[in-house]
Amino acid sequence: MTKQPADSSPEQTASVANRRTQRRIVVRIPIQVHLPTPGDPLTAMNQDISWGGAQFIVAAPLAALSGTLRLVFPWRGHEKVAVEAEVVRAQRLASGHYQVAVRFASLSPRSQARLEKLLKMLDAADGSSEQDAGLLVRELEVAVEDAGAMREMLAQIATGRLSVTVFDAYDAGQSVRLAIRGGEGLPSLRLRARVRSIERVKVDGFAKAELFGLDLGFEHPTSAIKAFVDLLIAQLPPVWKDPESSFAGAPDWLRAMHFARPTEDLALGERTNVSVLESRFPDALASLRMVWGDPEAFDRVFRELTLGSRAEPGGWPEDAWDELGFLQDIHDCVYGLPATRLSQLRPTRCR
Repeated sequence: MTKQPADSSPEQTASVANRRTQRRIVVRIPIQVHLPTPGDPLTAMNQDISWGGAQFIVAAPLAALSGTLRLVFPWRGHEKVAVEAEVVRAQRLASGHYQVAVRFASLSPRSQARLEKLLKMLDAADGSSEQDAGLLVRELEVAVEDAGAMREMLAQIATGRLSVTVFDAYDAGQSVRLAIRGGEGLPSLRLRARVRSIERVKVDGFAKAELFGLDLGFEHPTSAIKAFVDLLIAQLPPVWKDPESSFAGAPDWLRAMHFARPTEDLALGERTNVSVLESRFPDALASLRMVWGDPEAFDRVFRELTLGSRAEPGGWPEDAWDELGFLQDIHDCVYGLPATRLSQLRPTRCR
C-alpha cells in the first residue's frame, strides 16, 4: 500500500480520493476498436471498465494506438454502446499485443444511458453494496431556484462549458456526473462533465470558506447538448425584468457563479420541490426511468401509461399529464423517435 506523504497538499489528497470514486469493474468481453486511420475495426478483449474509461488488449501497431479511438461495446440484441475515447497509455505485452488504457471523451445521450445501466448491472453482479454503488462516479449537484439563473446556466452549457464554485478540490481532467436540480417550475438534468481547470477563489461573504472555481467541459456531442438545452430553455417561465429583483440585475461576480456541492451532502436535508409524478405517481415515473434512453421501450411504456391498462382511472391530472408530456418531449429530442411513431404528436390525452 502506498503511503500518503506527510506534506501532501489538499489537492493531492483529493486526487487520491477521487480516483477511488471511479471503481474499475472487471469485464472481459470482445469489443470493436476503430482506429483514427481508415480501415476495418479491430477486435479487442476488454479487461475492465469504469465511468471514465476502460482498458483492453489488442493486436495493433503501436503507432496506431494514439489520439482518439472509437470503441463499440455490445449491448442487448444487436444494439451497442459507442464511445469516443482518448488513449492514455499503451504498453507492449510479452505476447506482442498491447494493453491500452483509454479515457472516455464523448458519448451520445443514448450510449451514456446504456453505459450507466451496464456499469450498474456489472457492479450489482460484482456484489457491491448499495452504499458503495455511488462510488462509480463522483457527482456534483447544483441547485438553481431562479429562472434567470437557470436560463444563463443553460446558455453557458450550450457553448460546451460551465463555471461553478465548489467547496472541495477536484482534479483537472477528472470526469464527474453533473446534476442540475431546478426549483419549482424549473427543469433538472444530468450530464457527463470533465474538469478543464480548477483554481482557488475568494468571494465576499465566504472569507473563511475554502472555495474552488471549476471550469467544466462536457463529454457529449455538441449537437446533442445544444438540442437538449434549446428544448429546456423553451420550457422556462419568463424572467421578471425588474433590475432590483431579477437575476439579470445581480452583480457580475454573482451572475458568473453557481455554487455546487456533492449530492450526498445535499441529500442530508429535507427534499423540496418534488415533481407531481415523483410525489403522487412514483410507480409511473419508475417505469419510465427503467426504459430511459431506449426509444422503442420508452414508447411502449408511455402508451401503456396514457392509453393502455396502466392509464390513470378517469384520466391523468393536468399537472401530472404536463410532466409526462415534458418527459416525452425531452426523450424524443435527445434520443429520437421510435419506428412506431411517424410524428412527434403525443398520444391522445386521457381525460
